[in-house]
Amino acid sequence: MNLLPYCKYLGIILLILSGSLASAQESKFNKFSLEITTGVHVPLSPGKEISRTKYIAFKQFELAGRYMFTEKFGAKGHYAFNRFENPNDNTMGISMNRVGLEGVANVGRLLNVDYRLRERIGLLFHTGVGVSFARPSSVSGTDHIGNFLIGFTGEIKLNERISFFGDMTYIRNFKQHYGYNGELLNANYDAEAGSFVNVSIGIMYSFGQKKYHADWY
Repeated sequence: MNLLPYCKYLGIILLILSGSLASAQESKFNKFSLEITTGVHVPLSPGKEISRTKYIAFKQFELAGRYMFTEKFGAKGHYAFNRFENPNDNTMGISMNRVGLEGVANVGRLLNVDYRLRERIGLLFHTGVGVSFARPSSVSGTDHIGNFLIGFTGEIKLNERISFFGDMTYIRNFKQHYGYNGELLNANYDAEAGSFVNVSIGIMYSFGQKKYHADWY
């Protein structure tokens, strides 16, 4: 699968975010970071013709760039991939390439948690919108799906540059024509709302000349 057409959208988002770095030289903390995650996904709806538990799989990843405007708030652009497969025939299923933009809030900062408690452990809230380019196995075309995302990220600081984190994100598809088995949901091509959850682990690397990233400042 050629991912370049989708990665270019992430590149544009990252360029917009990183463009703000030029004006961030006087900041007391680093603002920009790159994140990569992988994990399992759990389909929720629609559930026609599938056993949901059999479609839970370790077939998703995400690459994201995050820019923190302050210690409390920032923005994140991401590219993500999910592959749902029929457990009885792995040639049948649906692949989803997604790009999106989210707002990010540092929960510890918002709640004024004591620095001694959040020096190495953090919690971020993120929410936003995206668009998925879904390729079902039953047809040669692409289903374009708008979606809404909301999630939480728990962080553990390993050093001043690298953090390990776990994330749980709920993705709501506004309309989709094909199910997780790659088959058309309705013979008359009526769309249905859908949803799934990503449960991920990942690594964050922060960039900048300052000692601390915004998450830990």
